[in-house]
Amino acid sequence: MKNHLLNLSLDYAACIELLDIWQTELPEGRLSLSQKKHAIISTDEKGASIFEFRLPLPMPAILEEEELEDYIDRLEEDIPPYTMMLMQMGAAALGYFEDGEPYQHKAFKKYMKRHGQGKAQISYLNTRGKSKAGSRIRLANTIRFFEEVNERMTDWEEMYEPERILYSCTPQLWGLLFQSKVSPPFEKKDHRLIKIPLHVHIPDFEELQRINKQCLKGSLEVYQSVEIPGVHG
Repeated sequence: MKNHLLNLSLDYAACIELLDIWQTELPEGRLSLSQKKHAIISTDEKGASIFEFRLPLPMPAILEEEELEDYIDRLEEDIPPYTMMLMQMGAAALGYFEDGEPYQHKAFKKYMKRHGQGKAQISYLNTRGKSKAGSRIRLANTIRFFEEVNERMTDWEEMYEPERILYSCTPQLWGLLFQSKVSPPFEKKDHRLIKIPLHVHIPDFEELQRINKQCLKGSLEVYQSVEIPGVHG
């Protein structure tokens, strides 16, 4: 486990300011962009980590084999427009954001699992109960759940052309989203997609706002005692 000498949380504007400083005064050590982590990583000559700077999630996606200078050059001070999808079994909160604030949002719930068992209808139908009225209702709600998510996301895609798509859901729900008769407005490998690495409570508008505030922050974790331009502490 890495020892943290310093752990800073920075708002979006502070992240832009820090990157501007690094553009002319790059810190010691080797710097690289991590597309997977959406981060800037610095290592010493032995390959040990000096620091990791995880960027705010709405920041533009890091392109494959992109150089740091090129990435910083295409950044703008304004927060780019983005959408967010928070999905759990039977509940979803969706939002379109401009300047980091919700401009459009939608939250809804569907009856999709049997009370008392907590087993989702998509799983239960593979075992028994296919002909019961409750099962048919849950199945219809499950189908409509993914259609509503994709319909709303498609509307925002066509109206606003978001530059980033932030999402949180289980692999099972993510797969079902792409099996819906109403297709999502993006492919599974869309470079704008980024999974939210946070614990999400039951999705609603309040939770959408809480998660958004966290997504707008960058995180600098320093592991070695070195001077980093623009960083104090």
